[in-house]
Order: sequence, then structure tokens, then C-alpha cells
Amino acid sequence: MTQTEQSWQWYDDNAGIYEELDPATLEFGRQLLDYADPVPGARLLDVGAGRGAVVRAALARGCLVTAGDAAPGMVARLRADFPTVAVSMLDAHRLDFPDACFDMVTAGFVIDLLSDPAVAVAEVRRVLRPGGVFALSVPGPLPHRGRWQWLVDLAQEFFPATVAEDRDGQTDVDVTGLLAAAGFTGLTHRDFEHPEPVSDPAALWDLFASRLPAAVSSGSVEWLPPDRAAEFHRRFLAGAEQMHANGGIAFDRHLTMYRALAPAA
Repeated sequence: MTQTEQSWQWYDDNAGIYEELDPATLEFGRQLLDYADPVPGARLLDVGAGRGAVVRAALARGCLVTAGDAAPGMVARLRADFPTVAVSMLDAHRLDFPDACFDMVTAGFVIDLLSDPAVAVAEVRRVLRPGGVFALSVPGPLPHRGRWQWLVDLAQEFFPATVAEDRDGQTDVDVTGLLAAAGFTGLTHRDFEHPEPVSDPAALWDLFASRLPAAVSSGSVEWLPPDRAAEFHRRFLAGAEQMHANGGIAFDRHLTMYRALAPAA
């Protein structure tokens, strides 16, 4: 199974609880749509629509929305939640639409998950009309990552397979280069920060514990033996207590948004 397939499998497994696992999704979708700035009646395709954060915001602006995702569970939820939207299974590497049929394409947190993002960006250009808008987002920098190092170290010790190489939270995809290579023009970008405060160490543990079953079911982690689980719990609360006493607990979520134009005819 490729990394892309593993990503879609995780989203498929967690489609029913995705917005609970990541509450910032809705705000990130609103921000991306605001940055894209479609006019009412715009024909908009949302690639990797997930549970519909961008779809919801686009409908509120009066767009004519088409949405797709590679995860069957997400597609089923989209169809149930947005019965007026044309929803389909979608491979970002080969968009099953005619040339120049959309005014705008959005892709929130998608490009960095793909096996061949250059092919996907070329496909976006193909389905956009001349002068159409492509707006996408990727994970942004994490300037306060050092405050969470205690948890990174703890996860490395107890769940080593879950801790990837530290890239400061940023994607290694060269978005600017991809857009330029595909012929897009007028590129702009914007960073956005969305802090998520957590009231106290117990609340942080409850949040972690609520997400652990989904991680286990997806195969990302395995349940710890009882003695190891107790030790992890103790040290987790100790680290969280120290963080709480030194500036408070908050997830500082960041994204970087890009907006570019398909070349005019």
C-alpha cells in the first residue's frame, strides 16, 4: 500500500468522526474559501473534500459546487450531508471532468498527501477555465513546536512508529514550483494560525484518549500493556502539568494557503 493509499484509508476509517478528531477543519475550510474569494454562481470543484468544510462555505457563498474524495466513507457522508451537491469518488491524479469546466478548484490539505502532486496540479489546470482560480492549503510552520517537545519525546518512547522525521510541521512539497511548472500565474500565499486552547492537563488527556481508539483501529498504533499504559498516563499528565504552569496548553495550528490563476487563453 502506497503512502497516498494509507492516507486515504485513514480518512475512510475515520470519516464518521473526522470533525470531532480535528475540530479546526471547519475553520480551515472557511479560511481557504475566503482566500479563494469566489463570486456567487461560480462553478467550484473541491478536491479531497473530506467532510465538507470547504463545500459548506462555498454553498453559503452561492457557488455551484462539485465535490469529490478518494475515501468511500467521506463520499458517503458528503452525499448524506449535502444532497444538492454533485459528489463522486475522485482520484486527484486523473480528474474525470471535461477541459475548462470549472471557474475555481480548491484543495485543502491534499497536495502534500499525493504520490504525484505535479500530475494533480496539471489536472487542475486542465479542468479550470482560462483565468480560473486554484486555491489550496498545506500544513504551515509550527513556531511553538518546542513547547510540545515533551509529548514528541514521550510518543517516540511509547509509540515510536507514529513519530515521523521532524520537519517543523511543514510539508516538503514545493507548492510554488508545482504551480509555476503547470503554468499558473499571479501566485499569492497567506499563512493562518488557529490556536486551540486546552483548559487543563486532564482535558488534554481526555482529548488524547478520545483519539486513541481511532489510531488503533487504523493500525497507526497498538494498545500498550497495562503497566506501560499506566506509566505513559503518569508521565503524560506530568508533562502536561508543567506545560500548563508555563504559559498554558494550546494547539497552535497553522496552514499556508496558495492562490493562483490558470493562464488566460
